[in-house]
Amino acid sequence: MKGLILKDLLNLKSTFKMLGVMMVFFAVVFLPQGNGFIFGMIILMFAMMVVTTISYDDLAKWDAYALTMPVTRAEMVLSKYLVMVILNTLGAVLSLTVGIVGSVIMGKSFDLEILAIVGVIYLVALIFGSVIIPLIYKFGTEKARLMLFLCALIPTALILLLEQFNVPLPTTGNPWIYLFLLIGLSVAGVILSYLISLKIYTKKEF
Repeated sequence: MKGLILKDLLNLKSTFKMLGVMMVFFAVVFLPQGNGFIFGMIILMFAMMVVTTISYDDLAKWDAYALTMPVTRAEMVLSKYLVMVILNTLGAVLSLTVGIVGSVIMGKSFDLEILAIVGVIYLVALIFGSVIIPLIYKFGTEKARLMLFLCALIPTALILLLEQFNVPLPTTGNPWIYLFLLIGLSVAGVILSYLISLKIYTKKEF
């Protein structure tokens, strides 16, 4: 399992460098404006990389080779979900770091609202990944990319729907309700997604 995870992270080495340059660019452009867009952008960029790892595997015919070794299909699928969690967490940590450093540079106090925003986006990114991974296993990377846009619209539509019915969005005044609700949805979504992906992957022939 550890080897499968390290393989994916090493394959993303060049991608990490590119994201580092993009993070610096976004920080310079958006932080002086007090725009929270950058926090969501960083997390979602890292969340998207799990798709890249599966794409690399497809191009290299990795699954057909890996399954000849003492690795089970359950471990193959589970490794992708662990990589997704690791990447999302790394994106959230870097996003918070950018927010803290930006606040210090601009002489502002760190707003707890930033923490709430990062937390919500992190959980939404987990749900997003839980939707896209089964689609990739079912339809393949190329077709799943076409569905990616629709998946991205789901959280946006949900937020707009909540605003339409005047449901308060997460703030520092009601963090615990949303925290437990989103954690519950995220955990349930990841578990359900893993079971679906495993069922699909078990039936696949390489």
